[in-house]
Amino acid sequence: MVLIACTFPDPLGIAFSGSDGHLLTHYFAVTNPTEFTPQQQIAISGYKGLQAFYDAANQSGRVDPVPGRADITGYASAAWSPVVPTSLRYDPLTNPAGARPTLYDHGHNVYGVNPATGFGLRPFDNVGVQYGLQALNAGVIDTAQFLDLNEKIGGYDNDFNYVATRVEGNNKAIKRAQQGGLQLSGGGGLGSIPVFDISGIYNDSGGYHYQWFHFAMRDRMAQANGNTDNHVMWRGSPVPYETAWATFIQWVEAVVADTSDRSQREKVIRNKPPVAVDGCWSSATQFIAERQTFGSSPDTQCNSLFPSFAFPRYVAGGPLAANVIKCQLKPIDSGDYAVTMSPGEVALLRQIFPDGVCDWSKPGVNQTRVVPWASFGPSPRNLVFDITGKLSPEDSD
Repeated sequence: MVLIACTFPDPLGIAFSGSDGHLLTHYFAVTNPTEFTPQQQIAISGYKGLQAFYDAANQSGRVDPVPGRADITGYASAAWSPVVPTSLRYDPLTNPAGARPTLYDHGHNVYGVNPATGFGLRPFDNVGVQYGLQALNAGVIDTAQFLDLNEKIGGYDNDFNYVATRVEGNNKAIKRAQQGGLQLSGGGGLGSIPVFDISGIYNDSGGYHYQWFHFAMRDRMAQANGNTDNHVMWRGSPVPYETAWATFIQWVEAVVADTSDRSQREKVIRNKPPVAVDGCWSSATQFIAERQTFGSSPDTQCNSLFPSFAFPRYVAGGPLAANVIKCQLKPIDSGDYAVTMSPGEVALLRQIFPDGVCDWSKPGVNQTRVVPWASFGPSPRNLVFDITGKLSPEDSD
């Protein structure tokens, strides 16, 4: 049973949106510092404002192993607990055999290890991603800006240094991240328990606890289970926690008391209390009952009070669920653009994306469901992948 006070899609959701944002902040600050207004930068990022953009981008420090890297204000690379001796920490120059404090390295038993370097394999991939596509189609940026951004956005090497080329994620690491739940799926146990999603505080202006995470999780549950009838969302600043907790306990107790032969999911949906409906709290005592939707337009009472904003891959045309780690590619299609490009611009677009652009209508490469209680060795039970070399049939492709 889950009462969620603050929803992240998963560690990868933070790392991916942060890494995309980090590439964008570098492009705006270093590669092309004069051609984009702050409003255009915000539109490309998807966030509410520059501070929210920077706060999200700085989460990429979780995958940066190099100590002391200088970047935008607030960036911290190679985050270590002070109890870890400096002599044990990775440094590309002075201690290349040291431990690396990255999301991919401390989860290397799931992701796998590059035998040439000993580093954890990376699922991050931005091949085919058209950064700023929605901003282009909305007329916020022009074609020249769109092309320059995508030509020069680049990627990262294994030490998270900026490089000119896009990043190709490791396909098996991508698959195992989903099998092991490092990318949180809407399936598995989430399909058959009460999920009560409440906002701790409205802070889309900064702090990186953004509302789109909540809606991403709801979309993932809908994809995995066909609907989100076992999911309730309350928003507010804050939601009255005692009221939410009492409602949640009432729901759980009703499910436990149901001794029928219905499935667990059916019991959860059937026994949802009448007061457990979507809505938002305009004050500690005033509840507005209405379906919660993602968006920054004042199209509902709750969205007027608590507008929610997006993230770079959503602006690039990606799904709100943010569950496509590596996109399948498609040929460039002029119908995807609300502007008319000159022959020279089309030629440059094809040069930037020689293998095509993201086809967001299709599942991601190696996109798969979570494996409940997966083992990554040494236990042989439900073994998905064993870093010592024993691969299960599920990991054979």
